[in-house]
Amino acid sequence: MHDISREAVIDAGSSRGHAQRHSCFDEFIERYQEFINPIACVILAVIAWIKGESEPPWIYFALAACVLSGYPIVRNSVVSTITNKKLNAEVLVTCALIASIWVGEYVAGAIVVLMMNVGELLEDITIAKTGEAVSSLMALEAETARVIRNGKEMEIDIDGVHVGDLVLVKPGEKIPVDGTVKEGRGEVNQAPITGESVLIVKESGDDVFGGTLNQAGVLKIEVKRVGTETTISKIIELVHKAQAEKPPVERIADSFAAWFTPVMLALSLLVWLVTGEVLRAVTVLVVACPCALVIATPTAVVAGIGNAARRGILIKGGAVLEVIGKLTTFVFDKTGTLTYGFPTVISIRGFGGVSEKNVLSLAGTAERYSEHPLAEAVLQCCSEKEAWPSDPDESEVIVGRGIVAGKDGKEIIAGNERLFKEKGIELTDEAVRFLKDMADSGSTGVLIGHESKVVGGLGIADILKPDIYEAIRDIKKLGIKKVIMLTGDNQYVAESISKGVGLDEIVADLLPEDKLKHIKKLKASGEKVAMVGDGINDAPALVEADVGIAMGVIGSDAAIDAADIALTGDDLNKVSEAVALSRKTVSVIKQSLFLSIVMNAVALVFASTGAIGPIVGAIIHNVGSIVVVANSSRLIGYRFRG
Repeated sequence: MHDISREAVIDAGSSRGHAQRHSCFDEFIERYQEFINPIACVILAVIAWIKGESEPPWIYFALAACVLSGYPIVRNSVVSTITNKKLNAEVLVTCALIASIWVGEYVAGAIVVLMMNVGELLEDITIAKTGEAVSSLMALEAETARVIRNGKEMEIDIDGVHVGDLVLVKPGEKIPVDGTVKEGRGEVNQAPITGESVLIVKESGDDVFGGTLNQAGVLKIEVKRVGTETTISKIIELVHKAQAEKPPVERIADSFAAWFTPVMLALSLLVWLVTGEVLRAVTVLVVACPCALVIATPTAVVAGIGNAARRGILIKGGAVLEVIGKLTTFVFDKTGTLTYGFPTVISIRGFGGVSEKNVLSLAGTAERYSEHPLAEAVLQCCSEKEAWPSDPDESEVIVGRGIVAGKDGKEIIAGNERLFKEKGIELTDEAVRFLKDMADSGSTGVLIGHESKVVGGLGIADILKPDIYEAIRDIKKLGIKKVIMLTGDNQYVAESISKGVGLDEIVADLLPEDKLKHIKKLKASGEKVAMVGDGINDAPALVEADVGIAMGVIGSDAAIDAADIALTGDDLNKVSEAVALSRKTVSVIKQSLFLSIVMNAVALVFASTGAIGPIVGAIIHNVGSIVVVANSSRLIGYRFRG
């Protein structure tokens, strides 16, 4: 019934400061103070009704109930009318209260405003529950940190931590700041921010984020960001703003409520003039309040965005929800979005009876001190397969060809076909076949030589994420007509690596500016386009698309700024989940708007014909509001199943 202040509702559950001590009485009053007024009014109204509201002193009991329940409503209606120059729903209730008292229906007047206040209370409790996403995120923020200064360990308030400080985090403790691990090794639970279900190993050089939990190991972290600059603080701010933003559908509802009030006042006056029954006119005012209509959108938006935030999906505002429902095309960047974004050894082959483990060990020895990205992939594979490389006696990088190393007077070569030809080493049939197989699969073939012979080869590629198949299938299930991949790779490699994924089109050999042009071209042809990228070099395309979705943005301010939806992790299934949740939210809003309009219309017919009185009208009115809030509350636990 009242004007919903989203910020006030959200803040109610999220404005918790540091823990303070309260007496049992204080805690009781703080927890139940909102119920004291309604309970007192119920007692007063019941006594007046039993004893007879027209006889003193019981008449004063009924009037007291009117004052207690009616004061906040009358005050808000006066402020709205005089200060804001706006006739809101509370103006109707005020008129109903005054008219009830005028005709001597004191208990009816008291019950009208009492029911409205009880309805408000139930609405606020339910809406506040949907705002718990912000509260739960704020609970992740640490209040203290264990800092090492001048060689001494001390626990200080989080506000006293500065960039450059060294923070110690023990097993089971919350990481209080954004920073980089300087010493130690730990397993960190990042689920509260990214939604990842597995623990992430963190060691020297790795970034960590405030609000995550160190489950095992001791970490010494150099502080990089504190206060409002931390990732968790920026996420809280983003969710808070998104929940408070009004989407177009809500602005329409607000406009409706603005002209609805004077129309209902006129209808009430007309009913009075035609029937001569003041009580019937009062009932029209009671049931006319468009409370359910006004709260339909904010409750759904707050619930939907809050649900998404708990799953690591940051939706920037209600307006985005509506656009998602109109999408026809999804465009994915390849590197770092559909693939991991770094090279991985996907094939090991030994020639002439040489074992795969020996081939890998030789490759690791050659690449031991190389800084080339392919070297990192080889050494990572050596570690995973326990093919331990040796330290080479010497090594030389030959640009564009590979690397030549020496160990115990024997030469080890890791490189392309050209390097072996320059060394005068003839390729065997196995080696030629291996290079062809790698080329056909879109991988880079690296030959391994030892003592002037080709002994094996490694296939290296940037591999697709395993969840891509399910993600694209789910997106198409949601009614998206076309799924496109944009990449800077050549067409052959792009098609080879993405075979069987379910893409409708692959556009290759693109520069970053070409991706932007392609998005513009799709929009010009009438498509509603969503762009999914890693949020760094894809920023222009993310901004140009109707909906930009940035993946893996944890710690990246630029990515969060560029996108309409930011996914804190790299799980591709979150893309379809974001689309499904957005569409479900819009669907719930439309259902609630329809229900509220129908219930209001039916109640108005009954009120105008005298079939119901003010008390029954108040009950019907609040039932409508509760139905709408309950419908929106379904979004709190909604989970998409592809």
